[in-house]
Amino acid sequence: MKIKITSIFVLAALLLWPRGLYAQHIHINAGAVSTAQDAQLYFVNGNVYGTNAGYDVYLTYTNDGSFANLYQGAGLTFTALASTPDNGGPAFRHAADGAYLQLQFVSVTGPSGGTFSVWEQDAGNPEISNPLFAIPVGTTNSTNQFNLSESDGSPGSDPYGHIHGRTFVADKSGLYTLGVKILDTSANGTDGGPIHTPSDIYYLYFQAGLTVSSPAKSGNSYIASFGTKLGATYYAEVTTNLAMTNWTTLAGPFAGNNYLQTFTDPSATNAIRFYRVKN
Repeated sequence: MKIKITSIFVLAALLLWPRGLYAQHIHINAGAVSTAQDAQLYFVNGNVYGTNAGYDVYLTYTNDGSFANLYQGAGLTFTALASTPDNGGPAFRHAADGAYLQLQFVSVTGPSGGTFSVWEQDAGNPEISNPLFAIPVGTTNSTNQFNLSESDGSPGSDPYGHIHGRTFVADKSGLYTLGVKILDTSANGTDGGPIHTPSDIYYLYFQAGLTVSSPAKSGNSYIASFGTKLGATYYAEVTTNLAMTNWTTLAGPFAGNNYLQTFTDPSATNAIRFYRVKN
Protein backbone atom coordinates (compact mmCIF):
# COMPACT_ATOMS: atom_id res chain seq x y z
CA MET A 1 0.00 0.00 0.00
CA LYS A 2 1.34 3.40 -0.95
CA ILE A 3 0.90 6.34 1.37
CA LYS A 4 0.99 9.74 -0.28
CA ILE A 5 2.43 12.42 1.96
CA THR A 6 2.64 16.14 1.76
CA SER A 7 3.76 18.97 3.99
CA ILE A 8 1.65 22.10 4.16
CA PHE A 9 2.90 24.91 6.28
CA VAL A 10 1.67 28.22 7.62
CA LEU A 11 4.13 31.11 7.87
CA ALA A 12 1.75 33.90 8.80
CA ALA A 13 2.28 33.45 12.52
CA LEU A 14 6.05 33.59 12.09
CA LEU A 15 5.92 36.76 10.05
CA LEU A 16 3.63 38.50 12.51
CA TRP A 17 5.79 37.91 15.58
CA PRO A 18 7.78 40.93 16.81
CA ARG A 19 11.29 40.58 15.46
CA GLY A 20 13.65 39.08 18.01
CA LEU A 21 10.89 38.02 20.40
CA TYR A 22 12.09 34.42 20.36
CA ALA A 23 15.50 34.99 18.81
CA GLN A 24 18.25 32.62 19.83
CA HIS A 25 21.90 33.45 19.31
CA ILE A 26 24.37 30.61 19.71
CA HIS A 27 28.10 30.25 19.26
CA ILE A 28 29.92 27.21 17.90
CA ASN A 29 33.47 27.56 19.19
CA ALA A 30 36.51 26.43 17.22
CA GLY A 31 39.58 25.30 19.11
CA ALA A 32 42.16 22.50 19.16
CA VAL A 33 42.81 19.35 21.16
CA SER A 34 46.10 20.98 22.26
CA THR A 35 48.40 23.80 21.22
CA ALA A 36 51.10 21.39 20.00
CA GLN A 37 52.26 21.17 16.40
CA ASP A 38 49.84 19.04 14.32
CA ALA A 39 47.19 18.93 17.06
CA GLN A 40 43.78 18.59 15.42
CA LEU A 41 41.23 21.39 15.32
CA TYR A 42 37.67 20.76 16.51
CA PHE A 43 34.50 22.48 17.69
CA VAL A 44 34.73 22.40 21.46
CA ASN A 45 30.92 22.46 21.84
CA GLY A 46 30.13 20.87 18.48
CA ASN A 47 28.42 17.85 20.03
CA VAL A 48 25.62 20.14 21.30
CA TYR A 49 24.74 21.59 17.89
CA GLY A 50 25.54 18.86 15.37
CA THR A 51 23.08 16.65 13.54
CA ASN A 52 23.63 13.88 16.10
CA ALA A 53 22.05 16.19 18.66
CA GLY A 54 19.21 17.10 16.29
CA TYR A 55 19.80 20.85 16.57
CA ASP A 56 18.42 22.97 13.71
CA VAL A 57 19.23 26.56 12.78
CA TYR A 58 15.83 27.92 11.76
CA LEU A 59 15.72 30.07 8.62
CA THR A 60 12.62 32.27 8.32
CA TYR A 61 11.00 33.33 5.05
CA THR A 62 11.43 37.06 4.38
CA ASN A 63 9.47 39.12 1.85
CA ASP A 64 11.45 42.37 1.76
CA GLY A 65 14.95 43.83 2.06
CA SER A 66 18.17 42.09 1.07
CA PHE A 67 16.63 38.66 1.67
CA ALA A 68 13.34 39.15 -0.16
CA ASN A 69 11.77 35.80 -1.15
CA LEU A 70 14.46 33.85 0.69
CA TYR A 71 14.77 31.96 3.97
CA GLN A 72 17.34 33.53 6.28
CA GLY A 73 18.74 33.35 9.78
CA ALA A 74 21.62 34.91 11.67
CA GLY A 75 21.21 33.18 15.02
CA LEU A 76 24.40 31.12 14.68
CA THR A 77 27.93 32.51 14.93
CA PHE A 78 31.05 30.45 14.36
CA THR A 79 33.85 31.69 16.63
CA ALA A 80 37.51 30.95 17.32
CA LEU A 81 38.43 30.69 20.99
CA ALA A 82 40.75 33.26 22.55
CA SER A 83 44.17 32.59 24.02
CA THR A 84 44.80 35.99 25.64
CA PRO A 85 43.06 38.00 28.40
CA ASP A 86 42.59 40.93 26.00
CA ASN A 87 40.02 38.83 24.13
CA GLY A 88 38.52 37.11 27.16
CA GLY A 89 40.92 34.16 27.22
CA PRO A 90 42.61 31.91 27.77
CA ALA A 91 39.63 29.77 26.80
CA PHE A 92 39.56 26.03 27.32
CA ARG A 93 41.08 24.23 24.30
CA HIS A 94 41.94 27.36 22.33
CA ALA A 95 44.15 26.92 19.27
CA ALA A 96 47.85 27.76 19.38
CA ASP A 97 49.06 31.34 19.15
CA GLY A 98 49.86 32.05 15.52
CA ALA A 99 47.09 29.80 14.18
CA TYR A 100 44.66 31.43 11.77
CA LEU A 101 41.36 29.57 11.67
CA GLN A 102 38.93 29.45 8.77
CA LEU A 103 35.74 27.48 8.18
CA GLN A 104 35.34 25.50 4.96
CA PHE A 105 31.85 24.60 3.70
CA VAL A 106 32.37 21.15 2.22
CA SER A 107 28.95 19.73 1.35
CA VAL A 108 25.24 20.50 1.19
CA THR A 109 22.23 18.21 1.04
CA GLY A 110 18.62 19.37 1.02
CA PRO A 111 15.61 19.97 -1.21
CA SER A 112 16.17 19.19 -4.89
CA GLY A 113 17.26 22.28 -6.82
CA GLY A 114 17.92 24.26 -3.66
CA THR A 115 20.91 26.49 -2.95
CA PHE A 116 22.46 27.34 0.40
CA SER A 117 24.41 30.59 0.67
CA VAL A 118 26.27 32.78 3.14
CA TRP A 119 25.74 36.54 3.10
CA GLU A 120 27.53 39.30 4.98
CA GLN A 121 26.73 42.86 5.92
CA ASP A 122 27.88 45.60 3.60
CA ALA A 123 30.86 47.41 5.13
CA GLY A 124 29.44 50.82 4.24
CA ASN A 125 25.80 50.12 5.14
CA PRO A 126 25.00 47.46 7.76
CA GLU A 127 21.33 47.56 6.70
CA ILE A 128 22.33 45.84 3.46
CA SER A 129 23.70 42.32 3.05
CA ASN A 130 25.37 40.80 0.01
CA PRO A 131 26.07 37.17 -0.98
CA LEU A 132 29.52 35.91 -0.01
CA PHE A 133 29.17 32.53 -1.73
CA ALA A 134 26.46 30.04 -2.73
CA ILE A 135 26.56 26.23 -2.78
CA PRO A 136 24.00 24.14 -4.71
CA VAL A 137 22.36 21.18 -3.00
CA GLY A 138 24.23 18.01 -3.91
CA THR A 139 27.70 19.58 -3.65
CA THR A 140 30.24 17.31 -1.96
CA ASN A 141 33.58 19.06 -2.52
CA SER A 142 33.11 22.80 -2.02
CA THR A 143 36.17 24.88 -1.14
CA ASN A 144 34.21 27.98 -0.10
CA GLN A 145 35.32 29.31 3.26
CA PHE A 146 35.39 32.32 5.53
CA ASN A 147 37.69 33.41 8.33
CA LEU A 148 37.02 32.74 11.99
CA SER A 149 40.15 34.40 13.39
CA GLU A 150 40.39 38.19 13.42
CA SER A 151 44.17 38.44 13.76
CA ASP A 152 46.71 39.41 11.08
CA GLY A 153 48.02 35.85 11.09
CA SER A 154 51.44 36.84 12.43
CA PRO A 155 53.52 34.51 14.64
CA GLY A 156 52.26 34.53 18.21
CA SER A 157 48.95 36.25 17.40
CA ASP A 158 45.80 35.28 19.27
CA PRO A 159 43.66 32.97 17.06
CA TYR A 160 40.52 34.57 18.51
CA GLY A 161 37.61 35.65 16.35
CA HIS A 162 33.95 36.50 16.93
CA ILE A 163 32.50 37.97 13.76
CA HIS A 164 28.86 39.01 13.46
CA GLY A 165 26.97 40.18 10.38
CA ARG A 166 26.92 36.85 8.54
CA THR A 167 23.56 35.39 7.56
CA PHE A 168 22.74 31.89 6.35
CA VAL A 169 20.28 31.78 3.47
CA ALA A 170 18.32 29.14 1.53
CA ASP A 171 16.16 29.64 -1.53
CA LYS A 172 13.83 26.64 -1.07
CA SER A 173 11.96 25.37 1.94
CA GLY A 174 13.22 22.16 3.50
CA LEU A 175 15.88 20.65 5.72
CA TYR A 176 19.48 21.35 4.67
CA THR A 177 22.50 19.49 6.05
CA LEU A 178 25.80 21.37 5.90
CA GLY A 179 29.16 19.64 6.15
CA VAL A 180 31.87 21.98 7.47
CA LYS A 181 35.43 21.70 8.76
CA ILE A 182 37.93 24.00 10.46
CA LEU A 183 41.26 24.79 8.81
CA ASP A 184 44.42 26.47 10.04
CA THR A 185 45.65 28.50 7.08
CA SER A 186 48.58 30.11 8.87
CA ALA A 187 52.22 29.70 7.86
CA ASN A 188 53.51 29.64 11.44
CA GLY A 189 53.98 25.91 11.86
CA THR A 190 56.78 23.53 10.94
CA ASP A 191 58.50 24.39 7.63
CA GLY A 192 56.18 27.35 7.07
CA GLY A 193 53.01 25.27 7.12
CA PRO A 194 50.01 25.42 9.46
CA ILE A 195 50.29 24.64 13.14
CA HIS A 196 47.13 22.54 13.33
CA THR A 197 45.66 19.77 11.22
CA PRO A 198 42.08 20.20 9.91
CA SER A 199 39.10 19.14 11.95
CA ASP A 200 36.83 16.27 11.06
CA ILE A 201 33.76 17.25 9.03
CA TYR A 202 30.89 18.44 11.21
CA TYR A 203 27.30 18.17 9.99
CA LEU A 204 24.73 20.82 10.90
CA TYR A 205 20.99 21.16 10.20
CA PHE A 206 19.49 24.33 8.76
CA GLN A 207 15.67 24.26 8.57
CA ALA A 208 14.19 26.62 5.95
CA GLY A 209 10.55 27.29 6.73
CA LEU A 210 8.11 24.79 8.13
CA THR A 211 8.29 21.45 6.32
CA VAL A 212 8.05 17.74 6.99
CA SER A 213 11.18 15.67 6.41
CA SER A 214 12.55 12.13 6.80
CA PRO A 215 9.21 10.34 6.32
CA ALA A 216 9.15 6.62 7.04
CA LYS A 217 6.44 3.96 7.19
CA SER A 218 6.56 0.69 9.08
CA GLY A 219 3.48 -1.48 9.04
CA ASN A 220 0.54 0.74 9.89
CA SER A 221 2.69 3.47 11.43
CA TYR A 222 3.99 6.61 9.71
CA ILE A 223 6.65 8.78 11.31
CA ALA A 224 8.23 12.06 10.16
CA SER A 225 10.41 14.86 11.49
CA PHE A 226 10.15 18.64 11.35
CA GLY A 227 12.48 21.44 12.37
CA THR A 228 11.29 23.81 15.07
CA LYS A 229 11.93 27.39 16.09
CA LEU A 230 12.38 28.42 19.71
CA GLY A 231 9.15 29.85 21.12
CA ALA A 232 6.79 28.54 18.44
CA THR A 233 4.05 25.95 19.00
CA TYR A 234 3.39 23.23 16.44
CA TYR A 235 0.66 20.72 15.60
CA ALA A 236 0.77 17.73 13.26
CA GLU A 237 -2.43 17.16 11.28
CA VAL A 238 -3.72 14.52 8.87
CA THR A 239 -6.45 14.17 6.24
CA THR A 240 -7.36 11.67 3.53
CA ASN A 241 -8.77 14.25 1.11
CA LEU A 242 -7.13 17.59 0.24
CA ALA A 243 -10.42 18.85 -1.19
CA MET A 244 -11.92 18.76 2.30
CA THR A 245 -11.19 21.18 5.13
CA ASN A 246 -11.52 18.67 7.95
CA TRP A 247 -7.90 18.23 8.95
CA THR A 248 -7.56 16.17 12.13
CA THR A 249 -5.02 16.95 14.81
CA LEU A 250 -2.67 14.00 15.01
CA ALA A 251 -0.19 15.20 17.61
CA GLY A 252 0.72 18.31 19.54
CA PRO A 253 1.19 20.82 20.83
CA PHE A 254 4.96 20.66 20.32
CA ALA A 255 7.02 23.40 21.98
CA GLY A 256 9.61 24.71 19.51
CA ASN A 257 13.17 24.54 20.79
CA ASN A 258 15.41 24.67 17.67
CA TYR A 259 15.66 20.90 17.62
CA LEU A 260 14.12 18.40 15.22
CA GLN A 261 10.98 16.80 16.60
CA THR A 262 8.92 13.89 15.34
CA PHE A 263 5.29 12.90 15.10
CA THR A 264 3.79 9.44 14.59
CA ASP A 265 0.55 8.30 12.97
CA PRO A 266 -0.15 4.79 14.33
CA SER A 267 -3.17 4.34 12.03
CA ALA A 268 -1.71 4.91 8.56
CA THR A 269 -3.94 2.31 6.91
CA ASN A 270 -5.55 4.38 4.14
CA ALA A 271 -4.29 4.21 0.55
CA ILE A 272 -3.74 7.97 0.57
CA ARG A 273 -3.06 10.18 3.58
CA PHE A 274 -1.80 13.75 3.68
CA TYR A 275 0.15 15.27 6.54
CA ARG A 276 1.00 18.80 7.53
CA VAL A 277 2.69 20.61 10.39
CA LYS A 278 1.43 24.08 11.26
CA ASN A 279 1.79 26.63 14.02
